[in-house]
Amino acid sequence: MNGIRKIALIIVFSFIFLSLGLVYWQVVNADTMLDHPANRRTIYMEKRITRGGIYDRSGVVLAQTQKDGNTKVRVYPQRDLFQPLLGYTSIQYGSSGLEATQAATLLGMNDTSVLRKIQNTFDLERQGNDLILTLDSRLQEAAYQGLKGKTGAVVAIDPRNGDVLALVSQPSFDANKLNEEWNKIMNQEGSPLLNHALALFPPGSIMKVVTSAALFQAGLDTTELYNCQGSTVINGQTIMEQNEKAHGWVNYDLALAYSCNTYFAVHGIVAGEKNFLNAASVFGFGREIPSELNIPVSSVTRNKALPENLNLNLFAASTFGQGEVMVSPFHVALIAAGVANKGKIMVPHLIDRVTDSKQNIIYESKPEVWLNPLSEDQAEKVKSAMILAVDKGTASPGAIPGVQVAAKTGSAEPGGNQKTHAWYIAFAPAEQPKIAVAVLIEHGGTGGGTAAPIAKAVIEKALEMKEGDK
Repeated sequence: MNGIRKIALIIVFSFIFLSLGLVYWQVVNADTMLDHPANRRTIYMEKRITRGGIYDRSGVVLAQTQKDGNTKVRVYPQRDLFQPLLGYTSIQYGSSGLEATQAATLLGMNDTSVLRKIQNTFDLERQGNDLILTLDSRLQEAAYQGLKGKTGAVVAIDPRNGDVLALVSQPSFDANKLNEEWNKIMNQEGSPLLNHALALFPPGSIMKVVTSAALFQAGLDTTELYNCQGSTVINGQTIMEQNEKAHGWVNYDLALAYSCNTYFAVHGIVAGEKNFLNAASVFGFGREIPSELNIPVSSVTRNKALPENLNLNLFAASTFGQGEVMVSPFHVALIAAGVANKGKIMVPHLIDRVTDSKQNIIYESKPEVWLNPLSEDQAEKVKSAMILAVDKGTASPGAIPGVQVAAKTGSAEPGGNQKTHAWYIAFAPAEQPKIAVAVLIEHGGTGGGTAAPIAKAVIEKALEMKEGDK
């Protein structure tokens, strides 16, 4: 009898364990499972739930489900303009991009009540929720045309509220032809399925904006002159200027405008690694960026995103964005936006609002400060140097007649014998910034030569549009 009782208890506890597990995965953790790109359950659920549409800030259709009798087809009217940000949803290949991360919202499955989650399992056919993004199709088009034929990314942000106005990654793909062109897309050079705006790259001289904060924190005299001779030696390591160009006597403003490596290496070390690592931290390195997107954490070293200390040679290289520093174009755009917004980086928003099938607003984004890496006075110092970079320095190809632009170039060495990555960050109008832009051209050479014209085109388009124009 004791043996039978033990077996009975084992069966009962096993049943309870399995039941709890089923409740956990089907109810408590349902949203996490729904958002997983490998989970095809969301695709099959669309037989009874019509996935909501995705629209730009003006109501332009970016993705929607069309019905043809009993068949539902997900279509992308803008073709490859917004991919791979939007991603895709496919029975054969799963899902990616916003179609994956926002699946629960698009299917109307993310009600927080346990009762609703249980009801979702048995609901009859119904309509999911719509996403209205902060993106503007006109700015997206300007960025897309500038980047077309290159590999890289463009991210534009409203520095005042964190709205993401454009997010382009090239090469791209047409999700309408996903099934028939899958092998072609998979084998295409440049990785079309990769969102290059969210991938990590060495920032090169863009990092000098971050190092600036370390100089300010250390209380260094930024008016003091430094004689740039084209190179300098730090702990046996030779720091070179691009093309070994000697900039002569420069202060902080001129050093940023001319993109002087040796100035920032020498003065960064004087400021100290604690100030440098703190500057990296307050600019968001080692932190998860609060966003609807899955953005990798920017890092100072390979082993640790934000280490406690750095050896001297790595420290010197990190001050001007080499060494092991890695950052995404999305994060770089936030850094530029922080300078533009008087030292405050706003929480980035890609989703403006979510509405149900009756157009009731379920969610609406609100401006919120994420980080405050610079004081207002410090941000003004960086901005003045970035204005000088446009007026007299390396960023001059991004100048716009009649508009004061503030900008910074970057040429990042990826290693080996490959061409440098070309970076350009800018915001305008400098006196009252409405848009901040980051451009990356992979293996594009110099930032001023290849990336600046794209940033210029996006800014010009933004300034053409009236305030609040939709």
